Amino acid sequence: MNLILFGYRGCGKTTLGKKLAAQLWKDFVDVDQQVCKRFDNRSIADIWETDGEPAFRAAEAQVAAELIQRKNHVIALGGGTLMHPDARKAIKDAPDTKRIYLECAPEELDRRIHADANTTTARPDLTTTGGGGLEEIKQVLTERDPIYREVADHVFDVTHTNPDEAARFIVARFL
Repeated sequence: MNLILFGYRGCGKTTLGKKLAAQLWKDFVDVDQQVCKRFDNRSIADIWETDGEPAFRAAEAQVAAELIQRKNHVIALGGGTLMHPDARKAIKDAPDTKRIYLECAPEELDRRIHADANTTTARPDLTTTGGGGLEEIKQVLTERDPIYREVADHVFDVTHTNPDEAARFIVARFL
């Protein structure tokens, strides 16, 4: 069985995914990292600037479709992976898979994102608001949250949990 984690950047997909993979004796893979490998390990921000968001999103959908064919993996999607219709359909239709939306309050996402020094250089702005601030987070979540919920088998609010607590809860309640 595969476990797919998704949610807005900063919700803990990669950190939690690695913990879950270790506990469940599964391999971990991060869609963003795999996409960056296809672009000579450049940052997402650089890919967007040089090749454009559509090229990144197309590669992201292709990578996601390939990764869900693997068995016994914990897969961390990129925050926008599910916005691509092909990726969304492939993930919704993936057999023997649990899909978990890691929901998090916008204020906490903003705090986490700004606590990560790599975010501003490695991640592109997602709106014309720019800057990755609270208004951008709220604006993007307005579009993404309904889609995340549509695809999710389970929604887990990680706003007030640390990764160890979240991993224990997910294993106990969802798997």
